[in-house]
Amino acid sequence: MIVRVARSPLRLLGYVLVAVPMILLAVDMLVAYRFFPSPETTTASSQATAADGSTTEVTFLVYTDNGKAQRRRDLAWGSALGLGGLVVAGWAFAGLVSQRRLLAADTEGVTLWIHGRRRPPLRLAWEDVAEVRSGVRRDQAGEVPVLSLRLCSPEKVPLRPVGAVADPPWLHLFAEDWDRPAHEVAALVEGQVTGFRGWESYG
Repeated sequence: MIVRVARSPLRLLGYVLVAVPMILLAVDMLVAYRFFPSPETTTASSQATAADGSTTEVTFLVYTDNGKAQRRRDLAWGSALGLGGLVVAGWAFAGLVSQRRLLAADTEGVTLWIHGRRRPPLRLAWEDVAEVRSGVRRDQAGEVPVLSLRLCSPEKVPLRPVGAVADPPWLHLFAEDWDRPAHEVAALVEGQVTGFRGWESYG
């Protein structure tokens, strides 16, 4: 095996550290209101009749019209934060317990897990790869490191890869979550591509 890449454990721990405050804030917005401001309330009262027929005045808090709107907002945002935090935490814990391979290269070619968990990985022989380089690519979150493969046949580039961008004949693999830097992987993989081209020319 020349190189093997999985998700970085430190990156997964970082996702857990982000998810925990999301869940705590959601609980506070939905139930506790210890740190998040409570919805606006006002005092109301009513008459309560006891078993012996006597009546007493009971005072309690009710939401104002503005408070009802605030409570609906808290329910919506709290539910979204809680659900999002649970999903992120569950995904990160699953990745820590069972690390998922993202890329593996050997003397025969390179295997890419870019079709999701339920489909087999993409296997490329070295003769299918024309060029390998590392760099950065801009997306909605800013610039992210990528490992870019230029394939000899553009039709072999998958249409909707997971964790990658299809730009035939290029396939750009997002490397920000990798346990090895993209430039290090590129050097190892490019050595195989260059070696294959040299052998092909010699042959």
